[in-house]
Amino acid sequence: MSSGFFKLFKIAGWVIGGVLLAFLLLLLAMTQPRFGTPVANWLLGAFGPDGSSVQTAHTRFPAILVVEGEGLSVPGRVEAERIEAQLNLVGFLPFMSWLSYLEADNGSVRIEDTDGGDSNGPGLGSARRIVDEVRLTSVEMIIERDDETRTVLIETARGSLRSGDFMLRASGADSTLSFDGETSAAFSKLDGVLTITGENFSDIADLAGLAAPDTPPYDMRLTVDIAPDVWTLNVEPETRIGDSDLSGEITVQPREETPVVNADLVSSELDADDLGIVFGIPIGVGENETTGEVQERARTAYNRSDRLIPNAEVDFSRLDAVDGSVRYVAQNVSDSIFDIRSLELDFEIEGRVVRAPLILLDFAQGEFRAYATLDGSQSPAHTDMRGELSNVAFSNLSLSPYLRGGADGNFDMTTVGDGLRQAAASMNGTAAVWSRDAEVLALAAEGAALDIGEAISLLGESADDRTYVMARCAALVLEFEEGVGNLSPAVVDTDDSLVVVRGDVDLSNEALRLSVRSEAKDASFGTLIGDVSIGGTLRNPSLQPFSAETVAQFGIATILASVSGGLGALPFIEPGMAQDAPCGSLLARAESASSVDN
Repeated sequence: MSSGFFKLFKIAGWVIGGVLLAFLLLLLAMTQPRFGTPVANWLLGAFGPDGSSVQTAHTRFPAILVVEGEGLSVPGRVEAERIEAQLNLVGFLPFMSWLSYLEADNGSVRIEDTDGGDSNGPGLGSARRIVDEVRLTSVEMIIERDDETRTVLIETARGSLRSGDFMLRASGADSTLSFDGETSAAFSKLDGVLTITGENFSDIADLAGLAAPDTPPYDMRLTVDIAPDVWTLNVEPETRIGDSDLSGEITVQPREETPVVNADLVSSELDADDLGIVFGIPIGVGENETTGEVQERARTAYNRSDRLIPNAEVDFSRLDAVDGSVRYVAQNVSDSIFDIRSLELDFEIEGRVVRAPLILLDFAQGEFRAYATLDGSQSPAHTDMRGELSNVAFSNLSLSPYLRGGADGNFDMTTVGDGLRQAAASMNGTAAVWSRDAEVLALAAEGAALDIGEAISLLGESADDRTYVMARCAALVLEFEEGVGNLSPAVVDTDDSLVVVRGDVDLSNEALRLSVRSEAKDASFGTLIGDVSIGGTLRNPSLQPFSAETVAQFGIATILASVSGGLGALPFIEPGMAQDAPCGSLLARAESASSVDN
């Protein structure tokens, strides 16, 4: 009995030894490409996607779990000129990778419709399941979406995706990206320093599956802390957007449906043209300033146009990629058209609806405060705006040197349209401006009255020594209906004259149709009868000082002069019979024309 058992045990030993020897010989054979290549291609054909192949493949002796290959092709998914990988026999266990490391040169990886992240950070979860350490050189990552294909070139990537140091150098979307940091398996985190440089931040945001406005060329430095539920990006003060600095915190919640982005950002010095292009407004730039292609295209188009309102449109489909909020403060503003000294902007984004609970512009004198809701879920978009001026200098309203002092005002408007011009052409609502301390340039007042005698006496004044007259009141009410704003009317009342402006401005074609009449309160000689007409467009206004009444006045003067030379002067004498305007009611009407609740 013991002899039979010993014989059976001996046979089993020979069988096991034979199997081990065969396995060893197989492993040794696999170190040779002539054996390793057909076996690898058989395995790829049996377990890989259709058409997968490798030109050469073999294991490395004595590290028989290390596989080297050349010419790897997985059609539509992976291409690599050279690969090297170490198999992990316990890769099936939790928190382990199937490959201890993967090295690849001159290849490509195709990814379909990335959502910008997974439960373990920006694409790290699935990658960690496959490989721990990566050593990549010149590998293209091709991102395919329904509407576009974008490519990122990973110039070099080194380090562990699970736990340890990690570095990445990449380029794509007209941007370059550099990351130096570390990963943590325990918390599924990635943190370190990220530097991004590019032409337009909108491109790199789109590449990441997010949405951002157009910007000038940028150079951003961020410290990042990416965890499963939230990515925290701290924008360092060294960051430059155009000629402006930027700092603050951005958080991203990478949800499966729509990521939520919240930003709290500050610029200590803002160059106004850098912010203008964010809203599609081609503000001019000075010499030696940073400009990008978006700014240059917008400015070129604006210069070729005869319109004042830019032809800028909002692509609301970009808002589908993100929800969230943005708070932005510019502590100091330079190169602003209206001499804005600082500003604060708050935005909330939900779906295709953008709400601005606060738009605050601080001037050297006074402030402008506004609130808006832009509903891009409708087509065309619907916008509600309201706001107020508080003691803003007339110089900030482009009315210098004709008026000086402070102006108050309010407005309440609705528009329909995806672009600035379309929205302006559909504007409905009321705007009002008034002042209790306005001063009117005397030359302008006399000119509006066609008081040639008084105007001639003022023509020789220098810019630093102009004569102004105090206005008892100044009030303007502009009522818009389908883009046509009617003055009802504008009034400036001084001790010498009452100036009344009537007419309208049509924002659909920016045409001006205004008449200015000034009635004198004191007697004067050399006064013409009639109104001053202002026509043309907002971009190119024209002035017509003579009307049919003026021509008739000259005709009457000619007839009288033929009777007696002295009588020819009678039509040009202004008796000064105008009465004071009812300032109290005018100011009350302007203040109540478009009330704004804080």
